[in-house]
This record gives sequence, C-alpha cells and structure tokens, in this order.
Amino acid sequence: MAKADDLLQTLDELISDGVRRGLVHNTAEDDRLDGRTITVGGRPMVNFGSCSYLGLETHPALRAGVIDAVERFGTQFSSSRAYLSAPAYPLVEDALTDLFERPTILAPSTSMGHLAAMPVAIGADDVLLLDVQVHHSVQTAAKLVQAQGTRVDLLPHSDLRTLRRRLEELGRSHRRIWYALDGLYSMYADFAPFEALNELMAEYEQLWLYVDDAHSFSWTGHHGRGRALEELSPLAKSRSIVAGSLNKSFAAAGGALTFPDPETRRLVFAVGGPLIFSGPVQPPMLGAVLASVHLHRTPEIATLQSRLSYLIRLFNHRAAERGLPVVSRSEAPIRCVGAGSPQVAYNLTAQLREAGYFTDVATAPAVPPKRSGARIALTAHHTDADITGIVDTLAEALPRALAEEGENVTTLRRAFHRQLSDAPVLQRAA
Repeated sequence: MAKADDLLQTLDELISDGVRRGLVHNTAEDDRLDGRTITVGGRPMVNFGSCSYLGLETHPALRAGVIDAVERFGTQFSSSRAYLSAPAYPLVEDALTDLFERPTILAPSTSMGHLAAMPVAIGADDVLLLDVQVHHSVQTAAKLVQAQGTRVDLLPHSDLRTLRRRLEELGRSHRRIWYALDGLYSMYADFAPFEALNELMAEYEQLWLYVDDAHSFSWTGHHGRGRALEELSPLAKSRSIVAGSLNKSFAAAGGALTFPDPETRRLVFAVGGPLIFSGPVQPPMLGAVLASVHLHRTPEIATLQSRLSYLIRLFNHRAAERGLPVVSRSEAPIRCVGAGSPQVAYNLTAQLREAGYFTDVATAPAVPPKRSGARIALTAHHTDADITGIVDTLAEALPRALAEEGENVTTLRRAFHRQLSDAPVLQRAA
C-alpha cells in the first residue's frame, strides 16, 4: 500500500505543479465556440487541444440532429438499458452496425464499454497480454479480467517478437491469448503494426485482439471506420473486438463496441456490468450520433479527411524543416513534440499559450515523466497559417525552455533515443 500511496503522491505533485502554472484543469471562457479558437485566462488562442479532428462539433447537421432529438424525446431518458432503452437506440445501433459492418453496441463511453466487454469476452482460461502503452481505460478494465482469474501480463510497446514468443509459451496451456492494444496511441501517435499482426493472426489461431481505436475513428478509414477496421484482414477481424470513441472525431457521444459475431455482442449486452447498471447515452446525443453516422456516409467526410491529411503533412514537413523532435513520424492528427522532463514540457506549453496557441501537456500518467512533451492536436478547423505559426513558435520556444530548465538537446535526445533515432534536432534553419 505504501508503494501505491507514494505513486499517488508523486502524481499529485506533478499535476499540482501544472495547476499552479495554469496549464492543466483549465476552463474555456467563451460564450460561443467556433471550433478554431478558445479563450483561457482571458486570452484568445488557436485551439490545438481538441480531439474533434474533423471539426464536426459545429456542423449544422449535427446541431440539427441534437435539436430534433431534444424536441422529440426531451433532455434525458432515465432508465437502465437492462430494463428499457430510449426510442432512438435501435436506430442508432443499427446505423452503427451498418457503418462498421459488424455487430455494434453503443456504450455510455469507450471506457465504460471496455469495463462491460472485456470481463465477458475474456475468460478465466484465457491470457490477456497488454501492450504497455495501451490506453489507461483498457488497463483499468484488465484489472476486472484479472480479478476473475485470468492471467494478465504486460508486453513491451508494439514488440511483436516478444508477442510471438509468448504465443509459443502460452499456446500449449491456454484456450485463447488476447493482445490488447491501441489502433492509434493517444500521446505519441504511432499506429499499431496491423500488417504484421495480420500475419501473426494467420499463423496462430489462438491469438485474439482487443483494440481500442478511439483516436482513429471518423478521421480515417472508409466512412470513418478507423484504422483497425480498415487494415485488419477478414481473418483477423473474425477474432477481434474493436472499440472506438464517438466523443472525439465523430463529435457525438459514447463508445462503439464492434464484435466479430452477433452472439458475442448479445452476451456483452446481456451481462456486461456497465450496460446493466449504468445510465445510457441521452436522447440529445443519440440524435448527434445518428446525424454523424448519416454524415459519414456522404462525400463530405472524404473531403474533410483529405483536408486534415493535408494539414498533417504540412505540419510534418514544416517540423522537419525546423528540426523539431516530433516523437512519431506518422501521418496522424496528434503530434507530440518531445521536451524531456515535465518542467521543460510545462515551460514549452506556457510559451506556446503566451504566443496564442493552446496545447496540452503530454506527461505522467499518460507517458513516462522523463519523456514528456507538447501534445498538439490538428483539426479541420485549422488554417495553413495556424500550422506554420505553431511550428515556428515551437522551434523558437523549445531551445529556450530547455535552457531555462537547465537541460539541453543532449538530454532531450537521450530521453527519446528510440523515437528520434538519428534525426537532427533543432539544427535546421527556418
């Protein structure tokens, strides 16, 4: 218990430092929101902290869907779904099932969905292997899986050699071996190695996947079905549960749990704890989900996806020109610029906000403290000038932050040696 208490105290001190600096636990002060800018501490800023990657939260179709649902069904439907679902639920789940081409449940959130699905789908005779960087919500649900007698182990991040070795070791004594991972990791923004996983799935019939694809739904994939459902082979999908968030780029609410077969969906809906005892997604946001699903079937989504991809490539190109230590070279809307210690990350983020750019701090518990950074989220609301401006500001601010906190490029490179490899850092001219 002392060790757990010490960990909580350390985390509290780190977060409290961010609160004292005015960089976490903020509140937007705007009377109206346009998606591109927010006001914090009386200062208007370009918002690079939003996970609504396609900018749909201000779309007229979603606004209309919410208004229609409120007028028809009111603000809430206060009943557990074990007894009674709101009238729109069957329409929404049928629409999601058609969109993702898999049996789907709409949970109150992605986190609640994990708590419902994992203890039901993963049995006591199975093994659950967690990627060490899989989302905290999956790791929380894994504790329930472990409590029912299932063996749960951690694996190094995206280390498929170790996964193969564990498959060889555990395959003789266990029915199924589950590997839990993110489709797109939410801080450093590297994608899961789906091509290699497809090969492993074909080789080892006991391998099953549990994928949290929260951050790639909507902005990527056909009709916004995300990275995992786009890249997993038919065989791999037949042994996979894929969950995604409708709170982010879908600009609605809840978490979508997609299943390989109707029976698994039925069982999770019947006995998954949060689906029995928790409140539902309320009618206004059911209206938003339905409107968003319909919108994702139109050509407009492909146009927005293309616009966002252009902005991502623009950021990556400009960041490479300025020698920024972008932790992942992926083409994802999450861009993490490495800083090193939490103090450097806080300093860097404060400078960005002073210059008019709101960004988040990537630090513990989301990432190891010594590998902190500035987490920048790109959305379709941003302009080319926004992208160029924040990159140039980062290139000027990061050396200052390092110097002011008594660190340098060498310590930064040491912290991110695996991610940065031989890439030049802060050595290129504007």
